[in-house]
Amino acid sequence: MKATRVALFGKPPVAGHVKTRLGATLGAERAASLYRAFLLDAVTNAQALPGPLTLWVDGDPNHPTLDAVDVPIRAQVGDDLGERMRRCFEVELAHGLPVLLVGTDVPTLPRRVLVAAREALERHDVVFVPSADGGYVLVGARVVPCFDSVRWSTSHALADTLEHHPDAVVLEPWYDVDDADDLRLLRLELLLRPEAAPRTAAWLAHSP
Repeated sequence: MKATRVALFGKPPVAGHVKTRLGATLGAERAASLYRAFLLDAVTNAQALPGPLTLWVDGDPNHPTLDAVDVPIRAQVGDDLGERMRRCFEVELAHGLPVLLVGTDVPTLPRRVLVAAREALERHDVVFVPSADGGYVLVGARVVPCFDSVRWSTSHALADTLEHHPDAVVLEPWYDVDDADDLRLLRLELLLRPEAAPRTAAWLAHSP
């Protein structure tokens, strides 16, 4: 497999600032603790690909809650998600390798999906892994994608982005974990495949 750069997009796992919809069910402290497990599992999963890995955070890259993350950490820059993603691609693509930008709320994203995205970039400029809510959990590119006028956090996010990239490849979908329904699905998956996200599985095993 050819090398690729992977950029994880996340936040410091601070109560009240991450997974706020889950916080309504779990409480802010427990939601942040669960997200920390997501984050560490996402790092481990991404390390299965050859090539550099960087965590880009919306917040303080030196926050003590990130001490256990053993990869380079950079601060996201920009007024909205599209601008932050665009700037990340500009920095990462300058190194001469294709880039996979992956969210950190998909702790069980299979390695096969990452591999498929990397292989698709050998023939296409842009690739997406969609999510059931109309967004996407991964965007890969060999050129800086355009995210202008995307309606973020809506069911239109992927469709809006594809307006700019009609030739992009859309791969097997996966799910991100934002609310109580997503959490129930995650619990079921990890009962069958705890190895998919060991830290998250361990957290859930000790949580009612």
